[in-house]
Amino acid sequence: MKQLAPDKEFIEAPTMGEGATCKSCAHCPWMAMNSLHNLLAVLEQGHNEIHVDESVRVKALRSTRRMLDFARSFMP
Repeated sequence: MKQLAPDKEFIEAPTMGEGATCKSCAHCPWMAMNSLHNLLAVLEQGHNEIHVDESVRVKALRSTRRMLDFARSFMP
């Protein structure tokens, strides 16, 4: 968003909900542990595999496609 509107100020909204252990996911230390190097290693070696129910997979795929479609709408 900052790249599309560099003149705007973006303010992090608190995301802490019921049972949450953090106040904002905008600067999540767990997500900061991800890197392209680690992602490549997982894809090549197949480590850290997780399994989800089919219903969860379908919903996640729908959400992912919506995000990609949204991002694509801003591409030249």
